[in-house]
Amino acid sequence: MAHENIQADTNFYRQSFGQSGFRVITSAFVPVAGEEYRVILPLETSTVSAVSFDAVGDNLSSVSLPANLAVYGLFSSVTVASGKVLAYIA
Repeated sequence: MAHENIQADTNFYRQSFGQSGFRVITSAFVPVAGEEYRVILPLETSTVSAVSFDAVGDNLSSVSLPANLAVYGLFSSVTVASGKVLAYIA
């Protein structure tokens, strides 16, 4: 799935507010092939790993994120070892 570029402010805001939808990700989540994510928002304290899209930026590896701390970027995968997050689709 191709993501929409966010060079235009309106594209960024639409993705940040979930216009493309979101996934609730827990440790039982089965990844959707080719899906990319723009924002990771923990609903509770969560241990998260995320791979930065196309090796741009850093990856997260088993990072503990508190509830409601949004992490913005473009991620090709998001996994949760514990807790629950919303991952907004890019």
